[in-house]
Amino acid sequence: MRKIQMYLLPITFFCIIFGGLVIHAMTVDRKQSEMENRPLETANLSPSSQEIFSGAWSKQVESYISDQFPARDTWMRNYVHFQRAIGKTYLNDKYAVDDTSGWIISKPAPAKSDEELAAFANDLRKLSEGLAEKEIPFTFYSLPAKATYSREPSPSYMPEDAGIANNERLHKLVTAAGVDNIRLYDDMKTDFSAEQYFFKTDHHWTMRGAYTGYEALIKTMSERLGEAIRPIPYKEDNAYCLPNKFAGSWNKILYMTVDNHDQICYNEPPSFATQFTIYDGTIEGGVTAPYEAVYGRAKKMSADTVVNYADAYSRDFAELTIVNEDYDSDKHIVVIKDSYFNAIQFHVASHFKKLTILDLRYLEKDVIPYLQNLHPDYVVLAYNDRNLKLMPE
Repeated sequence: MRKIQMYLLPITFFCIIFGGLVIHAMTVDRKQSEMENRPLETANLSPSSQEIFSGAWSKQVESYISDQFPARDTWMRNYVHFQRAIGKTYLNDKYAVDDTSGWIISKPAPAKSDEELAAFANDLRKLSEGLAEKEIPFTFYSLPAKATYSREPSPSYMPEDAGIANNERLHKLVTAAGVDNIRLYDDMKTDFSAEQYFFKTDHHWTMRGAYTGYEALIKTMSERLGEAIRPIPYKEDNAYCLPNKFAGSWNKILYMTVDNHDQICYNEPPSFATQFTIYDGTIEGGVTAPYEAVYGRAKKMSADTVVNYADAYSRDFAELTIVNEDYDSDKHIVVIKDSYFNAIQFHVASHFKKLTILDLRYLEKDVIPYLQNLHPDYVVLAYNDRNLKLMPE
């Protein structure tokens, strides 16, 4: 009996380790985490001697085991539930949740260093000066981000977020650098409503918020172009929502543990489906795509499909060229954007003969010469105000 007791612990330990390795080996590796929206570590079965002796391979193995652990999503979801049960303020060290309303609030951002803000302002200056060489006007727009302007409901002891101050400091530096710039919030703030303008569980703005941003964007663009361009009015007849459950980006990071009533909604004229010729890339590349394959793919999905922001509006393309048959201005506009622009890209395109949309996260080009060769009439850089780098994360 004593011998059995003596060996029971090491035998149990061995069975757990061996069993875990067997289950791990039988589990098919995943390349991407849908919840965390990031690539997962894959097995490196042929490490170089440098990787082994530098310790890089052991770190890869550690990350691999963590990322590919059997039933990882279930474990992580249970961990979020555990954090909520013990009253932790910032779940996964990122977000606070108000269970009554279903709102997710980001952990407050610290003040950015002068060096970081100056680096972005300097990049914008170089871009503006490079375009000026070809007499191409340029404007930097910062769009109000949810993390900056949606801070309630949150615990009373939560520190103040530095997002607004960071944005104001950046625009002062950009102005001092001689770059034309617009803080879009200043043209939206009269009736600004965080409750209406942002999803509860996602970092993007809702269709109502996006539309208000679009109206402000067109107003300021028309002033700079010297043309009387009127935004398409928001019409209730053109508004409708989908019944699908929404996978908000922040809720996904919390493993969809936050109950909410977020809805995917649209407001678009029927003409959008027919008035554009859309190229995935350049016109010369010749790869066209129908409107419904680029914008609002969720409309074609079954009602029980859980959809995210990219399904709802548009995924990110390195380059998208939209040729418009029914335009107000014969100008060629280039917009350098992040995902905030996706919800309104066709609303903006409806006013111009040609709109080129670039996403520098995926465009493998030297951006200034590339823009010069496009010969646009006007270039806009539109980033949400949490993006403080020319190459957004």
